[in-house]
Amino acid sequence: MDNVLATVQELLQRHFQLQPQQVTPESNLADLGVDSLATIEFMFHLEEAFDVSLTEFRDPVQTVGDIAAFVRKAQLAQAAVYA
Repeated sequence: MDNVLATVQELLQRHFQLQPQQVTPESNLADLGVDSLATIEFMFHLEEAFDVSLTEFRDPVQTVGDIAAFVRKAQLAQAAVYA
């Protein structure tokens, strides 16, 4: 498991009071009780945790794995800017 995914899972568990076994890469956010507004609010926490800007990306996120991929994409974009 990569660090981004592990961190996303940990943050989701803490923020939404979920059990570790509930938060797998395939877990659907809606099934976890995380609606679209909560997802947007959670993205602000991710920006702080990963020190990236996620506002530029509009990829749909439906699963925990989607969130991790979204963060990775933002990290790559940010690294390209500073390269």
